[in-house]
Order: sequence, then C-alpha cells, then structure tokens
Amino acid sequence: MKKILVAHDGSDAADRALLEAAAIAQKFGSKLTVISVVPNLCFSEIGTDCDTVTKLYRAEVEGAMEGVKILLKEKGIEAETVVLEGSPADVIVDYAKGMDMSLIVLGSTGKQATERTILGSVSSRVVANAPCSVLVVR
Repeated sequence: MKKILVAHDGSDAADRALLEAAAIAQKFGSKLTVISVVPNLCFSEIGTDCDTVTKLYRAEVEGAMEGVKILLKEKGIEAETVVLEGSPADVIVDYAKGMDMSLIVLGSTGKQATERTILGSVSSRVVANAPCSVLVVR
C-alpha cells in the first residue's frame, strides 16, 4: 500500500477518516495525500457572484488544509494536501486514478447534506467508481 488518498471536507467523519488513514500510513510507510474539493455551489443564475462564493469557500478549505498539515505533522506524518474544484465524488475518483492511489479513505457522511440529497452520497459514489480499494470510516 504505497499511496493513500484521504478525502477531507472538514466534517467530524472526515477527521476520523484522516486519523485512520494516518495510522495506516504509519504502519505501512505509505505516502499520504489529503484532498479537499470545493464544490460548485452555483446551480443557476440567482444573482449571486459565483466567483466570489467559490473564492471564499476555497479560502476556507485551504485554511482547513493548513490545520490538517499541522495535525499530521504533530503526529510525525508528512502529507501532501490538494484543493481542487468540481463535483466531489468525481474529483476524488479522477485524482485517485490519475495518481495511481492504492487506497481511498473517507468519512461515511460529510458536510454537504444538501448535495447528498440532490446528488447521492459522495462516499457511495466514490465506492462505486473508485479505481482502488476504499475504506469508509464511521
């Protein structure tokens, strides 16, 4: 198990998945990458400046990823963090394929309850489409 990808959205379940992935990485000497996806929050023209909303959300996510780096460093684990934009499940699966990941670790539930209702669970879509094994952490 050389490369582990952790999907992190700032939720409690994602934090549990991060800690589980960190333990696995330590045990196997795996490279750890933490990905967070900024979803498209503008579904229609509603008079909102979508670019501003996306930039604000991205800044929040990037700040959270700095916190993830610090947490992992305190545990003696170096990890790469990546922030991308798009449909979370699709971006996670595509990144895992492109980077030849051995394992994807993610939480069973996330922050995006509205998206889950509209699009279906991110974790379910990742499990169904992943190019590698997936560990869903409760």
